[in-house]
Formats: sequence, C-alpha cells, structure tokens
Amino acid sequence: MLEPRKNAGKKNHNRFCVPLRPFAGLVPLLVVLLFFGALLWGNRQDPFSRKWFTLKTADPGSVKCVAVLPKPMRRYPVIVYVHGAGDNLMNDGSDLRQMAELGLATVSLEYNKTNEAIFGAQFEALLQYLGRQKWADTNAIAWVGFSQGAIDTLDFALSHPGRQPQLLVQLSGAGMPENQTNNGFMKLRSPVLFVQGERDEMFPVASTRRFEAMLQGNGLSTKLKVIPNLSHGLEAERALVFRGIGEYCLTHLAGPGAWQNYHSIAQWQADAPPFWLFLLPSAFWAGGWFAWSRCHRAAQPAEIKLKRHEIVLRWAAAVLATWALAVTAIHLITPRFQISDKTLAIARNFLAQPKERADFEYLVAQPVWQGQKLKTLLEQVELAGYNRELVNWQLDDKMYRDFVLSPATTGGAGEKLNWRRPLWEEFYPRIRHESSLEGAARIVARHVRERVTVITAPNLFHDVPAIWLRQITDEAGFEIIYVAALRSVGVPARLDSQRQAEFWDGAKWVSAPRPAITNW
Repeated sequence: MLEPRKNAGKKNHNRFCVPLRPFAGLVPLLVVLLFFGALLWGNRQDPFSRKWFTLKTADPGSVKCVAVLPKPMRRYPVIVYVHGAGDNLMNDGSDLRQMAELGLATVSLEYNKTNEAIFGAQFEALLQYLGRQKWADTNAIAWVGFSQGAIDTLDFALSHPGRQPQLLVQLSGAGMPENQTNNGFMKLRSPVLFVQGERDEMFPVASTRRFEAMLQGNGLSTKLKVIPNLSHGLEAERALVFRGIGEYCLTHLAGPGAWQNYHSIAQWQADAPPFWLFLLPSAFWAGGWFAWSRCHRAAQPAEIKLKRHEIVLRWAAAVLATWALAVTAIHLITPRFQISDKTLAIARNFLAQPKERADFEYLVAQPVWQGQKLKTLLEQVELAGYNRELVNWQLDDKMYRDFVLSPATTGGAGEKLNWRRPLWEEFYPRIRHESSLEGAARIVARHVRERVTVITAPNLFHDVPAIWLRQITDEAGFEIIYVAALRSVGVPARLDSQRQAEFWDGAKWVSAPRPAITNW
C-alpha cells in the first residue's frame, strides 16, 4: 500500500521538475550565441583588418611586421613606415591607423637599429613580401621614415636604385652636413617630402633646407613642410602630422581624383548592420525554447484557481504595465516626429525638465526648426545643459544661449542641426581637464583637423553632420565644423565677418586657434 504512494509522489515530483530541464541547457547556449553575436558585430564595426606576420631574411634571422589594411579587402596604395630608434612595432598602431584611415595599406617592421646591413636584408624581405600580396599596389608605394627610420630608408634607396618608391617621406630625420657633397645622392630618383619640426634639436631646419636645395639642384622634385613650434618628437601634434602625411601620400600616389571616391571610417561604421541583427540567432533560440516550454507545460494537467487578492494584483500589474508603456512611448516615439505645435506641447508637459525650461523656450523661439525632429531640439537642450555643469568656466545666460546652446552655426536655410551628441562624445573627453577656454579651443582645433581632411574641390558638404560623417570638406566647411565642435564642449564660438571661426576668451572675441596643419 505504501509503494504506490511513494511512486505517485515521485511521479508528481518529476511532473513539476520537467519544465526546468530545458532551462539548464538554455543559458549556456544563449550566452555563447550572445557572445559570438557581439564579437561578429564588433568585427564588422572595425574598419580595419590587421595582419601580423614574420619574414625570414637573407641572413639567418627574421623580422616581425604588421599591416593595417582598410576594409573591404582590395588593392590599395601602400605606405611602408619605419619608426625611430626609440619606438617599436607595438607602438606603431596609432601612426599606422591614422594613415590607413585615408584608404592606404600601411605596413611597419621591427627592424635592427644597430646594423645597417641587417636592416637592408629585413627591408628587402618586406618589399618582396609586398610584391606577392594582392592587396598591395606596388606601383603606388611610399616609404615614410621617422628619425633614424628616415635615415635608414634614405640609405636603402641610395644603395638599391631599382627599389626606390614612388614617394620618399623624411619625417624628423633629414639633414645634410655643411661639408657634404651631392655626389652620393645622384642616384636618388624618388620625389621627397620633408616634414620637420621648427624647433627640431637633432636635425635643424637650416640643415634640411640645404639638403632640399641640393636635391632640387639634381633635378629632383621635393617639398619641405615645417611645422611651427614642434621639436623632434612632434609632441601632441603627432597624430595630426601623420594625418597630413597620409593625405599627401594618397594625393601623390592615387592623384587628386582619389578624394572623389574617399570613404571615411565614420561612413563605414554608419553603413554597418545594426547590433540587433547579430542578436537574432540568440533571440530565435530563446523564443524557440520559450514556445517549447509553454507547450510542454500546457500538456500537464494542472489547473490553478486564483484567489481574489491574486486577481486584483494581476489587474494592477496590467494597469501599471499599460501606463509604463504609454510613458515609454511618449519618451521614445514622440521625439522622432517633426517639430509642431502638438509635439512641442507634449515636450513641454512631459519631456523638458523644469531646470531646462528656459533654454527650451529660447531654442523654440529660434526660426531654424522647420522640418527638424523634436529629438534634435531636446538633445541640444539636455546635452548642452549637462555639459555646462561639467566645464570649468562660467558664462552668463546670454553668451551661453547665443553661442553655445544655439545649434545654428551659419544661419542658412535648411541647416542640419543634429550634430551635438557625436561631437560632444568625441571632444569632451579631450578637454575635460582644461581650466581655460583658450586651452580647450586649442585641443579642439587640433582634433578637428585630425579627423577632417581639408581639400579644394567643388560640391563639398558644408553642414556639420555631413562633414563629420564624410570627414572631408573645404576651408569654408572646416570653419563651420570648427565652430560646432567648440560649442559642443561649451566654448562660445561663431563665424566672424570673414567667415573664420572665433571664440570668446572670457573678455573679448578673438580668432580661434589654428591647427598646425591645414592642408598641404
């Protein structure tokens, strides 16, 4: 009599445990699917592929190399970068990326810095390797040498006339002693770009000028770019200098028409598939498990009678869930509509914070919101106000609203105004420790130029979001995005009567600091 009861209890216990069995297998596989989905998304967002490789040299030895290649994989002009004596391969990534962003395949090597013969064998092995790669256009190749790397690449070019590149860049490494003759340089046929800091203590500019004049006397095409107030190591302007070198190399190797097909990394990331697409496998797995679990439970003959207080609680939960969905819809869906009397009324009652009401009404009164989305207006108010609380300088309300809060930089009809968040995210981390308006303005000037190429060409965009997305404009467009970038971090800025950027230094309007390099 007791045995059936025991079995019945065991059977009943299994009936309640069965629905939990698939849950044990759900979590590990779901985590794996989420991990690989995020990994694939991150890889798709990355505009570069990186190749680490080791080459055997003619002598018993090898050389480690790295290549940073733009996506998609195709044939690109090549820059071979040879760092200075104090650098190494692991530190070359930022310099290589800065040039690769422009659509160039960039390669570096960990070379021998004490033996010229070994360096020659290593460099020769790298050039032979490039000749076998489908992604390398060896008819469009530049050698960029920094400091000792510049000297070694120049010596290699002189001793291997048949290997000379289409462009030779001497960065902080050119110099010619006063008693040096030009006999040793007669074999050089590559055009040369000299890039020198004005205060270079190792290779004075005067020595570089003598070297350039001597090469020009040999009929060689040369160009010297002296960067103001920079010493040998380039300091904070290093990224900007490498951006300028990459621009010069691309124009020289691929011609001015290369900029017509230029595709920025910001465009690459904007065109990438959305994150949710990579989560579909995990969503399908979780949905399938949930459906199976529900069907399995429905097959169990279990009927539960709810008590009155449980029914009341369920109804209350349904009402609260409906209310929460309505509030969420107001905050997420309403901002996507264009500005109108109705959407402004909703924003005043539900979306604009009390402390932001005065700024909100100031912007609403501006005649620039025709066809703009409510989200753009709210983002300008919220983010500008948040940034105002973070920065170290104080501004009166009029100065703040007219030249920081206002998103209109040109006042032109149809001006695109949805630029504040991407610019603030890019520039605020770089100026957050600055205590002066001028110091912040100098950092902004440098970084805008690090990200945006300035060229002379027709039909370039002049609205801030398009410039930032395409990362290319002309001088007029640069001034416009410069003003927007300054405003994004709380620096009052405007275009002066000459359409040049100027900022408020706390006492008066002055010309905004200029980047060390505008264009070459």
